[in-house]
Amino acid sequence: MSWDVIRVVAVFAVVIQHITHQAPINHPELGPYPFENPLQFGASTLLVVSAYFVCVTVRRGDTWSWLFKRLARLLPAYLVAVVVVYTITSMVTPLFGWYVPTPVDLAANLLMVQAWSPEFHWVDGSYWTLPMQVMAFTAAAVLWPRGWGRGARLPVLLWGLVLLPVVIRVLWRGDDAQQWVVSAFDGLALHRVALFGVGVAIWLWTQDRLSAGHLTAYLLAALVAQDAHSQFADTPSTIAFGVVLVGVVAAAGGPDWDVAVLRVLARPIRWLGGISFGIYLAHQELGYVLARVLVDAGVGPWGRVLACVALAVVLGWAVSRLVEQPAHTWLTTRGPERWRRFKRTVAAVAHAVRDLPTVPEQRQGPVRTEPGVAEIPLQVPVQARSDQPQAGRPEVSPRESRAITRAADPRTSPDLPVSLTMVNSQVR
Repeated sequence: MSWDVIRVVAVFAVVIQHITHQAPINHPELGPYPFENPLQFGASTLLVVSAYFVCVTVRRGDTWSWLFKRLARLLPAYLVAVVVVYTITSMVTPLFGWYVPTPVDLAANLLMVQAWSPEFHWVDGSYWTLPMQVMAFTAAAVLWPRGWGRGARLPVLLWGLVLLPVVIRVLWRGDDAQQWVVSAFDGLALHRVALFGVGVAIWLWTQDRLSAGHLTAYLLAALVAQDAHSQFADTPSTIAFGVVLVGVVAAAGGPDWDVAVLRVLARPIRWLGGISFGIYLAHQELGYVLARVLVDAGVGPWGRVLACVALAVVLGWAVSRLVEQPAHTWLTTRGPERWRRFKRTVAAVAHAVRDLPTVPEQRQGPVRTEPGVAEIPLQVPVQARSDQPQAGRPEVSPRESRAITRAADPRTSPDLPVSLTMVNSQVR
C-alpha cells in the first residue's frame, strides 16, 4: 500500500503541475486556472522509486533476462504512446496554430534521441524520463554481475553520480557551451542521474549496508545538486521533493502504511498505482489538446481541470490494460519460445544449405533440335569406344557405320538424359 500511495502522489503531482502551471506557459490561451501547482517533484520521485526497485529485482536470476522483462514492460507502451500522441497532435495542432510535429520528430522520439539535437522536438514533454530509465536498466544489467553492487566501488559510484555532473555543469556545460557538450550532457541526462543514486542509496540503507547518517548526507547532497542544476531558480520544488523523499524512505524501511484512511481508499489507490505508468505517458500533450477544445467551447477553469484529470485516468487505463500488460505478458511468455523457434529454423536452413552437394562442372556437347522444340544442350559423355576409328586401324564398314549412327540417335540412345527423351515424346 505504501508504495502505491507514493506512486499515486507522484504521478498526480505531475498531472496537476502540467495542467495548472505548464499548460499556460506553453499555451497562454489555456489559462488561467482556479489554482496553480508549480512544484516539480513528481517525475523525480518516480525515478527514485524505479531505481529502488531495480536494486530489489536485479539480483533475481540472470540479469539479461531481467533487463528483457523490464524493457518489455516499458518500451511497448512508450512506443505506442508516441505514435498515438504524434498522430493526434499532428492532425489538430495546425488548427490551433501550435507547433506541428514532423516525421523527424517522430523518429527521434521513437529512438529516444530527442535531447541529442536542437533539431528534434519532444512529441510529449513528459517523455524525458524514458531514455534515463532505459540507460539505468542497461547499466544495472552490465554492472551488477561484475560486482559493482558490492564492496567499496558502489559508494564511489553513487557519489560520482552526484558530484561529477555538477563539476561538468560548472566547468563546461554553460550557456555558451559548444553544441556537442550540450548534446552529450542533455542526451545522457547528467543533470538527473543522481536520482538513481538516491534510489540505490535508500535500498542500501534498508539492507544495513549504509548508515542513517551516510544516507542523510547523500540525500542532502543530491537535493543541493539538483537545485544547482536549475541554478537555484526552483528551490521550492527541491524542498517539496525532499519532503516526498522522507515518505519514500519511510515506505522502504518501515512497515506498510496501515491507517484507517488508506484502508478505506485501498482499492482505488492500488488501481491507480497499477496504471500510473499509463497515466504518465498519456496525460500531457493530449491534455493540452482537450483543454484547448474546452476553452473554445466556453468551459470554465474548474471544468477543464476535472476533464483533463479524467482524461489522464481513462487514457492511463487504456495504455496499461490494452498495451502495457498484454505486451509484457506476450513478450515474457510466448516471445522467448517464438524466438527459440526462429533461431532453430535459421540454424536448420543454414545447415541444409551448407550440406548441399556440389554439382561438378560438365562439358557441353553439341545442341540438337527438332522442329518446335527449344534447343536443349546435350551432355555427351566423353569416353573411349572400341568401335571408333583409331590411328593404325582400318575404318569400319558401312553397315557398322549405320549401326553406330542409330545408336547415337537421341530418340533411341539409352545414354541420353531422361528429360530429353520425355521432351521428344511429348512433341510427338
